[in-house]
Amino acid sequence: MNLEKISHFIRSKKAWDFLIYGFGQAVNLISPVIIVPYVIFVCGEAGLGKIGVGFSFALLVNVWVDYGSYINGTREIATNTYNKDKIEERFLTIYGAKFMLLCFFLLLAALIISTVPFFRVDRTQLLLSLVMVVGQFLNPTWFLQGMQNFVWITVINILSKGIYIAGVLLFVNQSNDYIYVNFFNGIGLIIPSLIGIIYLIQKHQFNLRKFKFASSIQLIRDEFSLTLSQVFFAAYQFAPVMIVSYFCGNFVAGQYRVIEHIVMIFRTYLQTFFNFIYPEICVQIDKDKSNGFQFWLKVNGINYLVVFVLVAVIFFNTPIILQFFKVNAHDITVLSSYFKLGLVLPILMGLTFAVRQLMFAYNSSYYYVRITILATIAYLFLMIFLLKQMGLSGAFIATIMIEIFIIISYFVILKKMDSKKSL
Repeated sequence: MNLEKISHFIRSKKAWDFLIYGFGQAVNLISPVIIVPYVIFVCGEAGLGKIGVGFSFALLVNVWVDYGSYINGTREIATNTYNKDKIEERFLTIYGAKFMLLCFFLLLAALIISTVPFFRVDRTQLLLSLVMVVGQFLNPTWFLQGMQNFVWITVINILSKGIYIAGVLLFVNQSNDYIYVNFFNGIGLIIPSLIGIIYLIQKHQFNLRKFKFASSIQLIRDEFSLTLSQVFFAAYQFAPVMIVSYFCGNFVAGQYRVIEHIVMIFRTYLQTFFNFIYPEICVQIDKDKSNGFQFWLKVNGINYLVVFVLVAVIFFNTPIILQFFKVNAHDITVLSSYFKLGLVLPILMGLTFAVRQLMFAYNSSYYYVRITILATIAYLFLMIFLLKQMGLSGAFIATIMIEIFIIISYFVILKKMDSKKSL
């Protein structure tokens, strides 16, 4: 019976969708393995630290430009797949809103870069990094996810990373060329995204003249609270390298960025697993809460075991990993202790992502938003304090403490909700 189920799954569209989607996402895991060692070799840890600040700054701006398109926008496209008028209206309204936000936040970001001393000293690199924001504005993946068009998502992702890697390897040849790394990341996203938009307009025969300015303005008003929560979540993910750079310098930020890149590989994998398995968990829990919970426990248990084994392998081969990333031989001993401390994070994130599935499946997004905002504010203050007291290890200890707080908070909320339903 189990063999029949496995055989049926392998032949199913869902399996092929996962294979195609997973292949595209694997490029996201591979690109840092190629880029980071090369950048450290050419530009040093300090150059990598500066790039990390520009990258994080651009991603924080991206959240405002995305403005909920990857949450509500994707859901609305998914629920109206065969309603041509509706998906046309959503396509034009969301891109209209994103364009207004792009213009505003690019100007605001340029003003911040030009006036804040911390940013002004590296303004050329930061301004070039904003090309990533333009690329993300154009990126039609939010629409393609709603249509479950995993082939085009994969095509855009592979082309994007291919152009990015080629640009860096061909044009970043000396230490001062670090300013172009994020620029090529943005260019790599702009080109395939434009191709994707043209493809969607032609395929669905969208009429651009039907765009309504008032609808885009209303969308901006309606999505503000959701976007604000996403901004806090983005700050939790991307602000740390800026804080490390500000208090400890670009060299230490570069060291932090090396470890963060490896942790990000696990985060990307966990996010991919989350996106793919989450809808099925919702369906199973909706049918039968007890059986749905058992399904959640089984699939996440297997996934967590995989993560644990991979972390263990990396933990016991720390010096080899750091040598591969071209870390200076004199720094490997010190950085190894930070690295091992940082490897606690994938273990905790495996739990965080798993429990977050239940939070959303049980319709607890109200509590999720508040936990995220509270955790982010506490995290930023705690990280600054521990950085001053303990140096780079303080950054990882702060993250570990907040991840534990988030996990406990999720369990408390879920237990409270379960108690209310049982009354």
